Amino acid sequence: MLKNVIQPKNRIDKKTFDKKIAPLQERLGILQRSLRDARIPVIIVMEGWDAAGITRSTQMVIQSLDPRGFTLHTIEQPTDNERVRPFMWRFWIRLPPRGRIAIFARSWYSRAISAEMQRASWTKSLAGRIIAINNFERQLADDGTVILKFFLHIDKDEQQRRFIARESDPLKAWMVTPALWDLHRNYENSLPVIEDLLKKTDTAPAPWHILDATDENHAILEIYHTLVATLEKTLDHRAKKKPKKPGNPLIPEKHPVRRGQGTRAGEKTCTREGCQPDLDRLQEEMPRLQALLYKRKIPLIILYEGWDAAGKGGNITRLARNMNPRGYDVIPVSAPDAPEQSHHYLWRFVRHFPRAGHIAIFDRSWYGRVLVERVENYCTKYEWQRAYREINEMEEDFVYSTGGGIIKFWLEISRDEQLRRFEQRTNDPLKQWKITEEDWRNRENWDRYDVAIDEMLARTNTKIAPWSVIESDDKWHARVRTLEIVAEHCRKLL
Repeated sequence: MLKNVIQPKNRIDKKTFDKKIAPLQERLGILQRSLRDARIPVIIVMEGWDAAGITRSTQMVIQSLDPRGFTLHTIEQPTDNERVRPFMWRFWIRLPPRGRIAIFARSWYSRAISAEMQRASWTKSLAGRIIAINNFERQLADDGTVILKFFLHIDKDEQQRRFIARESDPLKAWMVTPALWDLHRNYENSLPVIEDLLKKTDTAPAPWHILDATDENHAILEIYHTLVATLEKTLDHRAKKKPKKPGNPLIPEKHPVRRGQGTRAGEKTCTREGCQPDLDRLQEEMPRLQALLYKRKIPLIILYEGWDAAGKGGNITRLARNMNPRGYDVIPVSAPDAPEQSHHYLWRFVRHFPRAGHIAIFDRSWYGRVLVERVENYCTKYEWQRAYREINEMEEDFVYSTGGGIIKFWLEISRDEQLRRFEQRTNDPLKQWKITEEDWRNRENWDRYDVAIDEMLARTNTKIAPWSVIESDDKWHARVRTLEIVAEHCRKLL
């Protein structure tokens, strides 16, 4: 694969290079402005061997761009904060908003190899990273992001020549470290690993462009030609109002989840006084479980979904009452703001994923895409249908990459009980802030939400992140039950 890339004819003298690059640079600048106007996000990935010319190639690309419209990310070793997050977290938070360009000089590819090859079972671990990377890129492409990936290839002899040349230059000698020479000596062993990685991540949504970088001028011209051709094609489709026709999203199979309508006949109920001993016992246990999660660096996500007035706030209050506030965050989710709307819909949630040993409690979550956004037509059918798969992938990647857990609650109440609570809030001056016109309007769409809820539960009820449906007409029983499930899940993680 890589061996056939290098060709002796791929040599371009400076005069020819200067003549050919000028019109391409001008065209790329024009395309950047058109991308901005069309609100199309672009990701450019620069990968390759050490000393293959990633820095110069990146410099030449950004010379043509308005600095107000792009962001350059030089990806090196993760920071302390990034090390305690899911592997893909630091790339999610760097995604460009619509209309901007993000350039990654090194990316998730270099970091996947460097991180996984340090593990004893690195081949299996790297395979997991490849799945996560392909899912990540496909999700972005499905959302309209243009992804261009370049790999700059040089052979071992050329790499050695460049290392020696840098060592002889006082201004560049610092760039060649003993670690780089160690990697150079392992070139033959690394070659099949890199070839396999490139092959398995060369996908239709995000294909690789593998370039002979023996002559840097040749590689830079190839990068420019590819950028211009790809972006022109994208804009041409958009101008003709022929966006890439979405295929049929791969919708996960249904795994039915039993859901009643409030409290079923025979369901356990209790008074506040009757539930208090169990509630006290569980609340006293939570600080100990929280401390053990922190000590063992295990992150945990707890999310609450449910009907309006089902008791999400009361449940969260009882859950967190005795927990150390420095070890958890409650993330209330409402309609996305302008910056959030300009990104992939999962972006605003991944940003709040917990670091190792911490707990994130979501009061509503990413499931809004397949509930309110579906029912209220805030997104297309294609978008909410593909979200089932994307959500399952995201949750699986979080658990796989962190060793953490996800607890998902759906709080179920009957239609009559919801009406009673709405009226109670309306008539109580201290609770009137909890009820809005939107709540009443959502209630009118009860049947449509009912269908969406059943499908959401069935298609996202996975082994790694199952749903717990909590019958919540009796709020005190519901509070005890959610705490029991959280405590049980924490014990299993430990």
